Amino acid sequence: MMRLARPSGFMRQAASRTLAAHPISTYVPILAILIIVLLMGVFAWAVSKERHEEQSNELIRNALWVEQSLSFQLRSHENNLSRIASEIEVHSRPATTQTALTQLQHFKTIHPDLLKVAVQDRFGTTLLVRPPGADTRIAAHVSTPRTSTWLPAYYSNEHQESVLDLVVPIYEDNEIVGTLRATFSLATILMENVPWWIAEQYHVSLIDQGDQTLATRSKGEPGQSELRYAMSVDPPLHGVRLLMTPYPQKNIPTFTLLLTVIAGLALLAVVNLAMQHHYARKRRDAELALRQEQAFRSAIENSMVTGMRARDLDGKVLYVNPAFCELVGRSSEEIIGLAPPMPWWVPEMMDETLERRDRLKSSRSVQVFDTLFQRPDGSRVDVQVFESPLIDAQKQHVGWISSIIDISSRKQAEALASSQSEQLHHTAKLITMGEMASTLAHELNQPLSAIASYAAGSLNLLGNEPLDPTLLRRGLESLAEQTRRAGQIIHRIHDFVRKRDPQLSPLNLPDALQGALAMAKAGLRHHQIQLIVPSHPENLPVMGDKVLLEQLIFNLLRNAAEAMSGLEPERRVLEVSMQASNGVVLVMVADQGPGVAATIMAEVFQAFTTTKAQGLGIGLNICRSIVELHHGKLWFENGVPHGATFLFSLPLIEHD
Repeated sequence: MMRLARPSGFMRQAASRTLAAHPISTYVPILAILIIVLLMGVFAWAVSKERHEEQSNELIRNALWVEQSLSFQLRSHENNLSRIASEIEVHSRPATTQTALTQLQHFKTIHPDLLKVAVQDRFGTTLLVRPPGADTRIAAHVSTPRTSTWLPAYYSNEHQESVLDLVVPIYEDNEIVGTLRATFSLATILMENVPWWIAEQYHVSLIDQGDQTLATRSKGEPGQSELRYAMSVDPPLHGVRLLMTPYPQKNIPTFTLLLTVIAGLALLAVVNLAMQHHYARKRRDAELALRQEQAFRSAIENSMVTGMRARDLDGKVLYVNPAFCELVGRSSEEIIGLAPPMPWWVPEMMDETLERRDRLKSSRSVQVFDTLFQRPDGSRVDVQVFESPLIDAQKQHVGWISSIIDISSRKQAEALASSQSEQLHHTAKLITMGEMASTLAHELNQPLSAIASYAAGSLNLLGNEPLDPTLLRRGLESLAEQTRRAGQIIHRIHDFVRKRDPQLSPLNLPDALQGALAMAKAGLRHHQIQLIVPSHPENLPVMGDKVLLEQLIFNLLRNAAEAMSGLEPERRVLEVSMQASNGVVLVMVADQGPGVAATIMAEVFQAFTTTKAQGLGIGLNICRSIVELHHGKLWFENGVPHGATFLFSLPLIEHD
């Protein structure tokens, strides 16, 4: 085994001196990281402060805009109502002119914040109220003002909200003869004069001198916010202030997150630098070893046995490596520049090769295929080719790159594996018979003991006087019957274990089941298994090899018996059933054991998969091979709450 040379002592000493000569170099990156973190912290603080100031200034600007909008609207109401009041005649009958009445009705229609308007004489008697049917009582009578006056806001029981009254004097001949009193809704005033884009950002409310809320325009509670701004709306609203509070903004703290990430990276960098300082000498040794390993890998790549070939779109060879030259038995000078047909193509496979080449031209997908190469000396080699598109730097398809592997050894190994698989199958039978030896000895012992008993009895009868021919005949017939029984057992074992090719012929599957049960009977008694065989059709014809089917059923019975070996005897119940449906016969072997472990479910039918300490893991693999040979299907189902059922199906023979 090749070993990489370690750095010499001189190199290690030089590295140590280099590290010791500049101890401050270890701490410079740490200091730089700390400075960056500090600067980012200052930057984040400055940005946060600037953002707070911007929000505060924006809040003040928006509050001033809302205050001006409210004042403008209220002044507009005051001017319009003063103009209407100038046209009202209090002493005439009816109390108002038709024109003034129409104007009041129109004003009420276009201004939803106007709740009620009433006309009073100078003694406080209500002469007219709109809308019709409204309460004619006035909340509080005030002395008639000389000019239009806004009264302080108050809560109206009639309207169930905070309202604001405007009192406009009515003159006739330069004398005050009455008043026009309009009642406005503060909530509607806010709704009409605070635009949606402000309401989306701020909680807007009107409050009195005691900070009691009179009206609000909001989409929810403002929460606890450091930013809020209150300003007076007096005039025209006496004793009323406008309060605006921004809603909490769900913004990602970008700079805080960035600062946290940088701090975390700085901490990791400090730890990493400390570790590098501690393991500097070992790192230098590793770097030297890495350089040597890279050189070693380069040598391997230059001597790789996988053939490499590059071709353009027309099939012209652009590049080959030494391994490809060795595969085809030609030098790179002979190969590069060649165009199809290639000299290493096998003559009898020429049409197949050209067809594959044409198919490759019309597709840009990876293709894998097996073929033959012929060398100049006439020898041939099995190869596997991987064809992939060759893409240049401009993402253009300019040709094909091929990896060629010599698979001659693999082909030979596959042939050998096929032969060994057959031998393994036969060996499995012999192993099975080895396990059956002790139980079969008991089964043979019974007829042999009976033969000995009948022979001794017959000899005793021959010694009796007078001789009874009837008794002697009966004993000899029983002896012959036991002899035939022993012969059948031996013949059945011989057929089971001898190596031969499968012989498929019409047979009755229940006969194969009975044969397997006969072979497994002694083993089931040994494991104290209670066997249940429900009734099934007597004639289920299939095309199969009786010996192989007996081995299949026997293996499943034996596996089920071994699965229940750890249970109490009364729980060791094995059920074997058979039924026909839809042109197939289904055989089920169900046990009460622990079931198939979850860890091996996917590989339970693969070779060498087993949970037994002494098992080879080829029994179920052989079972699957037998079922597939008979064009059937083998699977299993775990029971609930325990047990496993192995099932296989075979096609029935159609018969008249």
